[in-house]
Amino acid sequence: MVRRRLLALALVLAATLTLGCAPALPSPTPSGSATLPPPDLPAADDVVSALADGLAKQDVGAIATADPTAAQAELKAVFAGMDGLAPAVTVKSIVYDGANNSATATLEQAYQIGTGGWTFTTQAGLRYEGSAWLIDWTPQIIHPQLTSDSRLRHQRKTAKRAPINDSEGLALVEERSVYQLGLDKSQVVEAEWSTAAGDLAALLGIDAAAFTAKVLAGGPKQFVVAKTVRQEEIPPTIGSVPGAQVVETKAMIAPSATFALSLLGTVGTPTTEQVADSKGQIWPTDTVGLSGLQARYDEQLRGVPEVNVDLVGRKSEKDPKAAQEFKEQNLFHQDASVGTPLELGLDRALQEKAESVLADQQGVAAIVVIRPGDGALLAAANSTAAGAFPQATYGKFAPGSTFKVVTSLAMLRGGFTPTSPVKCPSTLDVSGHVFNNYSDYPSNMLGTITLTQALANSCNTAFAGAASSITPERLHSAAASLGVGTDYDAGFTSNFGTVQPNNSAIDRAASMIGQGQITMSPMAMASVAASVASGQTTIPWLVKGRQAKSTADPLTAQEAKDLQQMMRAVVTDGSGRVLAGLMDGAKTGTAEFGTAGNYQTHAWMIAWNSNYAVAAFVEVGKSGSSTAAPLIKALFS
Repeated sequence: MVRRRLLALALVLAATLTLGCAPALPSPTPSGSATLPPPDLPAADDVVSALADGLAKQDVGAIATADPTAAQAELKAVFAGMDGLAPAVTVKSIVYDGANNSATATLEQAYQIGTGGWTFTTQAGLRYEGSAWLIDWTPQIIHPQLTSDSRLRHQRKTAKRAPINDSEGLALVEERSVYQLGLDKSQVVEAEWSTAAGDLAALLGIDAAAFTAKVLAGGPKQFVVAKTVRQEEIPPTIGSVPGAQVVETKAMIAPSATFALSLLGTVGTPTTEQVADSKGQIWPTDTVGLSGLQARYDEQLRGVPEVNVDLVGRKSEKDPKAAQEFKEQNLFHQDASVGTPLELGLDRALQEKAESVLADQQGVAAIVVIRPGDGALLAAANSTAAGAFPQATYGKFAPGSTFKVVTSLAMLRGGFTPTSPVKCPSTLDVSGHVFNNYSDYPSNMLGTITLTQALANSCNTAFAGAASSITPERLHSAAASLGVGTDYDAGFTSNFGTVQPNNSAIDRAASMIGQGQITMSPMAMASVAASVASGQTTIPWLVKGRQAKSTADPLTAQEAKDLQQMMRAVVTDGSGRVLAGLMDGAKTGTAEFGTAGNYQTHAWMIAWNSNYAVAAFVEVGKSGSSTAAPLIKALFS
């Protein structure tokens, strides 16, 4: 005993004299045990690694136990209620007892469940018999509290998905009851399946042939969904169709099927990749965001599910009542947490009005409205032809003459004033390429005119002719000061345009009139109008708390005043007269696209007043004043 005390004292002194911070001493092993195998026994590493691998793969039928078949059967019984979950298993240590030819392995088991996972340790006993190590199989290897009478059960309940709210804090999209209308084949004799399917299809106004084929392809007890509707859309006579059923379910519902679809996005069943990348946070049965804001802010909106793993009774042939009488015990619990709503600056009424204006528009068209005061994106609507693609905020089109507002700022910074004289010939030859004015350009505005008159009447040759004095860098800087040409993470799917003219004389001239290497989204051009209206660089925002900050040189007070004066002239004396009395400032635009000899034109109009900055775009149109401007008039009438 004295010798042991002296040895302990020596160890303490040695630790005290060690320089720096000594690592923590390992936990003491049992008397007579060691972490290395005795000289006369082989290491058990391979056997324990095989056990860890078998637990992870849910297959212990080939590991070294006295009865591998029985071990596999028990493993299967224990995990029957775990929904396919399996742990990642790591061997932490193997401690040997040479006196008894045995060993104890410690395993760390980690499940990807809940937000933080579930981790615990178990131990497996081993004994050396004959010439090999054998595992003493017990259910405690799976979990320390398991017995031959119990098993594991996993339960997961998703939280209610949070809504996306409008500028007034009212839900634009929220989880509501919807109803699946369909045919329950088990309630109809097989000979009448086709007739019932056809009758139901006729009642619901869907393709009868397609629905009948779907019904006949399924199993004899299948419920075949024909249509999902809101409660008020359920036909009152649906009960007259044999086998017709109405099943209530939950879905994220917007004011209409198309309401701000490209912005808000959609929800649905997760993809295989989403499930795999989520590390256990998303299950195949979950509802997740698939596009738009629903996808970008899915984690916030989805919330946290309630998760439980319980120890419950295992069925026994010897005692059938044992499972019922077993006292359940919770091993892992995570409380549900409802998602956090997304608050938008979107104006519900204005968005609905914009979509109504575009409802009958042929081809791709878009309307974007921004509040000049703070940059709130009030509306971003697309025509039916745009589908779900966010052309309003992410489209890439040549902006044509609307870009002359940017060019005007670049010229002001180069020494021009609104009254500076500029030359506006009927044609302009630049390195062999001839620039023309539009067909009905007023003849009295040819020759020498002021910069304001050039913008008001949209003289192509005047702006293209100034290209030699405006470097690509200066044009890009002017664009940035008006909120475009620089990419921002604005918190939603957005394109702020590209302003990257090359140094060829033709491309620089084309860029001055919004062609060449210049592309913009309708939202980007609305930003230009908003920046002029507010007198400061305006970056649009949609999601509250996710406003991007400008990195551009700010507009000076004089620059803002000059641009406002020049855009007012477009309405009072130029090509934007059609908006007089409705908008304070504006700029029309057309831009050629397509192949030589078969050009078509985009039609644009940007405008602003004290409350709104707006861009209207029609992919194929005659002119800004005749094609795009009427959309703005209809929106604000």
